[in-house]
Amino acid sequence: MSFAVLLAGAYFKPFLTLLSGFICAILVVIFHYFIFYSISDCQIDYQQSRLVLFEVVETYSEQSPYYIKASLKNIESCSTGMRPAPNAMLSITSDKPVTSGDKLSAELKLKPYRSVKNFYSFDRERQALLERVFYKGRSVGEISYLNHHRYDSLRVSYHTYIEKVTANTQLQWLYYALLTGDKSKISYEDRKHLRELGLSHLLAISGLHIGLIFAVGFYSSKWLLRVSHLRVRQSIQLNKLFVFVGFCCSFIYVYLSDFIVSASRALLMLGCYLVIYNLGKNPVRWRSILYALSVVLFIDPFALLNPGLYFSFLAVTIIFLLTKNTVNLSLGFLKRFAQLLQVQCALFVGLLPLSLYYFSGTSVIGLLINLIAVPLVGLLLLPLLLFYSLVSSLLDVSGLLSIVDSALYYGYQLLLSIPNGWRWFSLNEFSFSLLIISYISLLLLYFSPNKYVCLIPVCIYVVDSELQPEAKFQLDVFDVGHGLMVMVSHKNKAIIYDLGPQYFGRYDYVRRVLLNNIIKQQLSVIATIISHLDNDHSGGLTSWQMAGFQDTLAIFHPQGLGNKCKTTTLKLDELNIRSFTAKVENASRNDQSCLLKVTGFNYSVLLTGDISAAAETKLVEAGKDLRATILISPHHGSNTSSSYKFIGAVNPEVVIHSSAYQGQWRFPHPEVVNRYNQHHIQQLSTAEYGHIRIKFYEDKYRLEFAREQESYWFEQD
Repeated sequence: MSFAVLLAGAYFKPFLTLLSGFICAILVVIFHYFIFYSISDCQIDYQQSRLVLFEVVETYSEQSPYYIKASLKNIESCSTGMRPAPNAMLSITSDKPVTSGDKLSAELKLKPYRSVKNFYSFDRERQALLERVFYKGRSVGEISYLNHHRYDSLRVSYHTYIEKVTANTQLQWLYYALLTGDKSKISYEDRKHLRELGLSHLLAISGLHIGLIFAVGFYSSKWLLRVSHLRVRQSIQLNKLFVFVGFCCSFIYVYLSDFIVSASRALLMLGCYLVIYNLGKNPVRWRSILYALSVVLFIDPFALLNPGLYFSFLAVTIIFLLTKNTVNLSLGFLKRFAQLLQVQCALFVGLLPLSLYYFSGTSVIGLLINLIAVPLVGLLLLPLLLFYSLVSSLLDVSGLLSIVDSALYYGYQLLLSIPNGWRWFSLNEFSFSLLIISYISLLLLYFSPNKYVCLIPVCIYVVDSELQPEAKFQLDVFDVGHGLMVMVSHKNKAIIYDLGPQYFGRYDYVRRVLLNNIIKQQLSVIATIISHLDNDHSGGLTSWQMAGFQDTLAIFHPQGLGNKCKTTTLKLDELNIRSFTAKVENASRNDQSCLLKVTGFNYSVLLTGDISAAAETKLVEAGKDLRATILISPHHGSNTSSSYKFIGAVNPEVVIHSSAYQGQWRFPHPEVVNRYNQHHIQQLSTAEYGHIRIKFYEDKYRLEFAREQESYWFEQD
């Protein structure tokens, strides 16, 4: 194959250029990965503590134990390399307050960073990789405070100043985000409203904001030179001077916004555009886009993992496609508005597949709102905020902002009065293959002289979808660390077994994992069963009830969760669902666990809670029908369970251990693994595979794993 590639490059010169580009790209990716994104060669043993010198980057809790993000400056017995210091998420127990900038020394137990991984859920491991968070750990012993680094730089002073001058306004979060790029002041509800209204992009410092700042610097310097009446030699190219001043203003704006990703990309694109322009080339076509994209990926090829890269460059590409033929400033107001509408419609259609793929929906009314919001924010509000922030250091002009704030807040409330059904359209099943098909069709529609050709990819996708066999029912074993959360679904109906753990008294997996999967798969929950009230099985109960699923507990828990579950049988169309318990005298909470057996289509699934060997023996002696195709191992694979008699009675083809990666108890226990191996039973663990999904068909079942299906080569263990 190598010889064939070289031969093609020798005979076809354009292919040789393309081949060189690919080789260069591969080398850049390898360089960045091993220098900036790979864990060092230092071998970390979680059972052994190490003396670590670290600096606190950010704190996430206000009391001990403090949960922090830290930069590891030095790890005992690990050599210091040339690469930047790696980051870690740490749990620190300390009597003294821990704040950003503290430089500490402590004995830490470290292990490589690893988070849960589920389908249809935010990938924390990938985000950690992009932030260079390579480890997680906890402190053991005393903490030594060395010093405190004060982050009183120009950037911090600027943020503090903007926060002060925009205080006492109803939309401070809006003004603060536009001027600093920091969205931390935006509440969850406002973020949700902005997304539904299609206005989230206005708060990201992007090409619109950078271009405006450049224009302010360009024309301000031009005006100052004119009013100053300075004599300038004709040999000096004043236009280049004005361009330089405008670019410097844009650079300062991006610096003060802490070089956030969207702002940096826009600045690079502006720089490429200006360089090409000053070289006498045609900048309003593809050179500036391609050069800017090349520079961005050369600086950080892992920016390809950020969805914002695709939204920003695709939006600029669409605008460039239409700019040459549609935008004519000499036209009247109505024709300009028609052109703006055309560009906005093109952006809506062009970005629609990306929005459906990444956000499972799109703003319905956003197309109309943006026709007003984009000029309002870009041409009026942002210049006004810049003027206000500059003048406020000399004069008290807070009254001006108060008037604008009242008007904008009134308009914002009017937008919120729009019914939810008009704001957001959801389309849950939008796969990557459908994303590719959509853009192939759009390209054919735009460039092909025969427009009907664009229907060919769509027809291929429809035929392929119709030929795919439909699963009879589905089992989802979610990755929740040390805990259990399972969903059985059939014909858009679902039964939930256990709700996983809760951490820090507030975090659970119901909202971020379970509800996302229910919405994505468009399921209706018929019943919920809690095996027992240990935190790792019922921690998400409060969130589940708050989400409106309180009534689903009534079938199996008519007398409340404090009592044993009701022994009953429930039919879910063709599925039979039977609940039962083991009759153990003086049973512990674990042995009171409610078991669930799902039977249908010649398959069966047995869910066992946390029963021990004593309960297993009682079930076998009572002659319970325990045979199952799939078994969720009792007590996460603890050695107190999974006895030989029980394994023989169930005789599963597959056993699934719901356990944490390198957890405190190191489940599944090696002896349990050995017992299942002696029966030649396939074993799977959520710690290793993440979310495990089993689809049952007429004559077979298929296993799907979150870690294998949604991982890149650099994320593999």
